[in-house]
Amino acid sequence: MPTPEAVFGLVYRQMRALAGHREFDDLAQIAAEQAIRALPGFAGRSKLSTWTFRICHLTVLKHDRWYRRWLRRFTLTDDGELPDRGDDGPSHEGRLVDVERARRLHTALEALSARRRAVLVMHDLEGLSIDEVAEIVGARPIAVRSRLRDARAALARELAADPYFGDEACRRKEPP
Repeated sequence: MPTPEAVFGLVYRQMRALAGHREFDDLAQIAAEQAIRALPGFAGRSKLSTWTFRICHLTVLKHDRWYRRWLRRFTLTDDGELPDRGDDGPSHEGRLVDVERARRLHTALEALSARRRAVLVMHDLEGLSIDEVAEIVGARPIAVRSRLRDARAALARELAADPYFGDEACRRKEPP
């Protein structure tokens, strides 16, 4: 039986990958509480990381749905545009280019829909297989492949216009 500390560590790392900087602490806490409460029911039919990824994924989706409903109800700008969620850009002079690239990549990832972002993060960044991702998100593998293809294309379009990435960074590299 996994310990609550191990579950919290997994949830913390996975939520950082799924949620990025936005409301990270709150989402990690909510997902960790749900995972630790449900831990006695963990039967071990899947890997612990797959089980916790599903909890994190559903927590992010639920939060995104709530946030969209809240914004529709309480739009704060006069022109009907959504309010800016804040800029978490570098605040000190002399930050490395890699820090700026990482910030821009996270911003581009946040522009993706929650479903596309989740499969991209789980498969490409966390290294989970298509079948594992399908199990986590509750979709068929063919749907996961489709979301992954669309997410990669949307991310490439977003990053191609960015001077820190450009067209060259978005071209598919052929394996040697």
